[in-house]
Amino acid sequence: MTSPPEWTTRIEEWRSDAAALSYEEALQAVDLLLADLQSDTVPLADLQKQVVHGEIYLDHCDALLKAVEANVVNLDPDSLQPVPESTTDDA
Repeated sequence: MTSPPEWTTRIEEWRSDAAALSYEEALQAVDLLLADLQSDTVPLADLQKQVVHGEIYLDHCDALLKAVEANVVNLDPDSLQPVPESTTDDA
Protein backbone atom coordinates (compact mmCIF):
# COMPACT_ATOMS: atom_id res chain seq x y z
CA MET A 1 0.00 0.00 0.00
CA THR A 2 1.44 3.37 -0.97
CA SER A 3 1.06 6.37 1.27
CA PRO A 4 0.98 10.09 0.55
CA PRO A 5 4.41 11.77 0.69
CA GLU A 6 3.44 13.88 3.71
CA TRP A 7 3.16 10.71 5.77
CA THR A 8 6.86 9.93 5.46
CA THR A 9 7.82 11.62 8.72
CA ARG A 10 4.89 10.12 10.60
CA ILE A 11 5.64 6.63 9.29
CA GLU A 12 9.25 6.93 10.42
CA GLU A 13 8.01 7.97 13.88
CA TRP A 14 5.70 4.95 13.96
CA ARG A 15 8.57 2.65 12.96
CA SER A 16 10.76 4.13 15.69
CA ASP A 17 8.00 3.74 18.26
CA ALA A 18 7.33 0.14 17.18
CA ALA A 19 11.02 -0.75 17.38
CA ALA A 20 10.99 0.11 21.09
CA LEU A 21 8.14 -2.32 21.80
CA SER A 22 8.26 -5.95 22.81
CA TYR A 23 6.35 -8.49 20.74
CA GLU A 24 3.50 -8.50 23.24
CA GLU A 25 3.29 -4.70 23.33
CA ALA A 26 3.28 -4.42 19.54
CA LEU A 27 0.62 -7.12 19.27
CA GLN A 28 -1.50 -5.26 21.82
CA ALA A 29 -1.13 -2.08 19.75
CA VAL A 30 -2.35 -3.99 16.69
CA ASP A 31 -5.31 -5.28 18.70
CA LEU A 32 -6.21 -1.73 19.77
CA LEU A 33 -5.99 -0.44 16.20
CA LEU A 34 -8.09 -3.36 14.98
CA ALA A 35 -10.72 -2.70 17.65
CA ASP A 36 -10.94 0.92 16.49
CA LEU A 37 -11.29 -0.16 12.87
CA GLN A 38 -13.97 -2.71 13.71
CA SER A 39 -15.98 -0.29 15.83
CA ASP A 40 -16.43 2.16 12.95
CA THR A 41 -15.05 5.02 15.07
CA VAL A 42 -12.21 5.80 12.65
CA PRO A 43 -13.14 8.55 10.20
CA LEU A 44 -12.83 7.52 6.57
CA ALA A 45 -10.05 10.09 6.06
CA ASP A 46 -7.94 8.34 8.73
CA LEU A 47 -8.67 4.78 7.67
CA GLN A 48 -5.61 4.26 5.47
CA LYS A 49 -3.40 5.89 8.08
CA GLN A 50 -4.60 3.43 10.72
CA VAL A 51 -4.04 0.49 8.38
CA VAL A 52 -0.47 1.60 7.63
CA HIS A 53 0.16 2.09 11.35
CA GLY A 54 -1.06 -1.46 12.01
CA GLU A 55 1.13 -2.85 9.23
CA ILE A 56 4.16 -1.27 10.87
CA TYR A 57 3.36 -3.00 14.17
CA LEU A 58 2.79 -6.30 12.37
CA ASP A 59 6.09 -5.97 10.51
CA HIS A 60 7.83 -5.42 13.85
CA CYS A 61 6.14 -8.50 15.32
CA ASP A 62 7.20 -10.54 12.27
CA ALA A 63 10.81 -9.38 12.60
CA LEU A 64 10.87 -10.30 16.29
CA LEU A 65 9.42 -13.75 15.58
CA LYS A 66 11.98 -14.40 12.83
CA ALA A 67 14.82 -13.44 15.19
CA VAL A 68 13.55 -15.84 17.85
CA GLU A 69 13.08 -18.57 15.26
CA ALA A 70 16.65 -18.14 14.06
CA ASN A 71 17.90 -18.50 17.64
CA VAL A 72 15.80 -21.61 18.27
CA VAL A 73 16.94 -23.24 15.02
CA ASN A 74 20.53 -22.79 16.18
CA LEU A 75 20.03 -24.66 19.47
CA ASP A 76 21.45 -28.10 20.09
CA PRO A 77 18.35 -30.33 20.51
CA ASP A 78 19.94 -32.32 23.34
CA SER A 79 21.33 -29.53 25.49
CA LEU A 80 19.28 -26.55 24.25
CA GLN A 81 22.52 -24.60 24.15
CA PRO A 82 23.53 -22.49 21.14
CA VAL A 83 25.36 -24.45 18.48
CA PRO A 84 28.77 -22.95 17.64
CA GLU A 85 28.75 -21.13 14.26
CA SER A 86 31.32 -23.49 12.70
CA THR A 87 29.10 -26.56 13.17
CA THR A 88 25.94 -24.94 11.76
CA ASP A 89 27.70 -24.25 8.44
CA ASP A 90 28.67 -27.93 7.99
CA ALA A 91 25.10 -29.22 7.86
